[in-house]
Amino acid sequence: MNDHRELCRRADSVPAGAAHRRWTLRDDDQHHYHSIVRRNESPLYLELSWRMTKSAPISRVGLFLLDLPGLLRNGFIRAEPVGADGQELRLRFVRMDDGHFYIQARQDGPRLRVDSEDQ
Repeated sequence: MNDHRELCRRADSVPAGAAHRRWTLRDDDQHHYHSIVRRNESPLYLELSWRMTKSAPISRVGLFLLDLPGLLRNGFIRAEPVGADGQELRLRFVRMDDGHFYIQARQDGPRLRVDSEDQ
């Protein structure tokens, strides 16, 4: 099994001037959140939160430092549109039935767990 911890690491804070995003995924919205990010935003700091419904309290999952080119090379994210040059990337986080959070481009593709205790 490959060790992909360097592609998504926990971070304590976002350095001044660093690219960062804040996303909240919801169980009542297909258990995922996805959007376009640009390759030149790497390394990207992303603060991920989760809630059951639009009106439910928000729970913080964590702040993560993402290696976008590495995630793309390993199939965890994809170019947008599919087959493009990879400057625009589709980044998707999902909460699976096991209660854990993953980066996964497609439902049938490889996934990278982000809420692991050993990160």
